[in-house]
Amino acid sequence: MQQLAITEELTDSTVKGILLVAIGISIFSIQDVIIRLLSGEYSVIEIMYIRALVALGPMAMFVYWEGGFATLRTPRYVLHFVRGALQMLSYTTYYMGLAILPIADNTAIFFVSPLIVTIFSIIFLGEKVGLRRGLAVLAGFAGVLVIVQPGTGTFGFAALLPFFAAVTYSGSIMITRRLGRTQTGASMAFYAMITFLMFSSIAGGVLGDGSYETNIHPSLDFLMRSWQVPTYRDIMLLVLCGFIAAFGFYCLAQGYRIAQASIVAPFEYVSMPLAVLWGFAIWNEVPSLTTILGIAMIVFSGLYVLHRETIRGRRLVTGRGRIRL
Repeated sequence: MQQLAITEELTDSTVKGILLVAIGISIFSIQDVIIRLLSGEYSVIEIMYIRALVALGPMAMFVYWEGGFATLRTPRYVLHFVRGALQMLSYTTYYMGLAILPIADNTAIFFVSPLIVTIFSIIFLGEKVGLRRGLAVLAGFAGVLVIVQPGTGTFGFAALLPFFAAVTYSGSIMITRRLGRTQTGASMAFYAMITFLMFSSIAGGVLGDGSYETNIHPSLDFLMRSWQVPTYRDIMLLVLCGFIAAFGFYCLAQGYRIAQASIVAPFEYVSMPLAVLWGFAIWNEVPSLTTILGIAMIVFSGLYVLHRETIRGRRLVTGRGRIRL
């Protein structure tokens, strides 16, 4: 009876974790739509600044609920700072890509991040990767090439932006693994927002007057555009982005905290069909056959890598010997 209760409790935690991750990713897809709608009028740095400013309030509440403000005390402020800087770069370049790329393409290219995490694990953590996982990583990168089609008119500077976003995001994941041993998800998200606010303030002081605006490329314009006072409607949208950021980060942090990461991580791919849906419904964007093929290659490669991670974790726990992954 006691064993049954424990099993049910674990099952409930897994279900809750999956739901939290799916909810967090789903509302982040709405934020992508809002930011793309605003990309023709405002600077991405201004949007990041207002988003972080609004999100700090709800984030502070989540920190209080997750153990109080004492959880913010840490000897690892430098790691929090580096993690926040990497995430700032990641989100900024991801949003710059949204200004020009179809939303499905931008999202798909960014989702090579689980594959990049695998590569970083080899380089920085000394993990061993077998033939099957290695081939899955190569297939995922091949999917990116299918989408961006280098050597054709389709490929351009914009296609590199979500890829760079995936690289910097993967770097932040490596730091998150280390910080997560002693820090709550809410405290890590709070420090990330503080870093966003600091960097966007500095960048706004340098770029905010529009003196570097060149009108060369929509993505660069989105970065260099002068700051301006938003309209009432746009203020509401920017405030909504702040609450989405706070709630979304909290859902993801809680989901990964209460459930096994290898089980809930595949549900982040919920954003792919949502990106296709938003692109078609709002901008009448219909993915080409090559884009659909590339998306499928990236998604299945990522899911396979996560599947192999699950098997590896079980073998390590049960101590059944070494396994080639």
